Amino acid sequence: MRRSAAYRSLVIAILTVTVASVIVASAPSARADETAATRRTISVTGQGEVTASPDLAVVTVAVETTGPSATAAVGENAKRSAAVVNALKGLVGKDDKVTTSRYSLEPHYQSSKPGEAIEPRIVGYVARNEVQVETHKIDGVGALIDAANSAGANRVSGLQFTLSNRNEQLRAALEKAGSEARAQAESVAKALGVTLKEVASATASTGPVIQPRYFERGVAAMEARAPTPIEPGTVSVSATLQVAYTIE
Repeated sequence: MRRSAAYRSLVIAILTVTVASVIVASAPSARADETAATRRTISVTGQGEVTASPDLAVVTVAVETTGPSATAAVGENAKRSAAVVNALKGLVGKDDKVTTSRYSLEPHYQSSKPGEAIEPRIVGYVARNEVQVETHKIDGVGALIDAANSAGANRVSGLQFTLSNRNEQLRAALEKAGSEARAQAESVAKALGVTLKEVASATASTGPVIQPRYFERGVAAMEARAPTPIEPGTVSVSATLQVAYTIE
């Protein structure tokens, strides 16, 4: 009996120590949860934008040919497209690219008059070969277009100016966005009569590079022989920063 009483006393002592340990261990976590729940913040959004001169131009020209048969349309297109590619390669630099971006061959159907019910009939074929040029020679874009025109291209499908690497401009835009976010938070804190402490969270997002122009020229426009003037202008890089500041 004495041994049983002593054993029960030992078990009770062990349980008491264990419960006390659980209470002590859980106390910091409870205080942390309470602090997080009562933490006060101010959330703002800052935006920044920088402009830069483009160092990369993307020009897309096309050769469009028609023929009474698919073979005729494709054959004529291949001959003229080869001449266009050779002309472009003679003007670009070693770091520039000339690639085929799109090729299509489609039937051309006879047009029907209003109210006339006729079965669709193929009267020919249209072949189109688009060639894209990525060049760092910004000042030579007009000469590229003229060379493509002289070699046989009859469309300019697109012209874009951009940056080959926008990291430097992106960092500058983020710095502007951060300064704007801080200024907004300080204004809000002053209006509310509180003091900013530290950054609780921050999320950054960036926008696309905004090109100065994009246009398309058709066959009639490509027939003009006057030198093509091209003004690259500037491109814009933007960033947005959402920041939450703790206050007291």
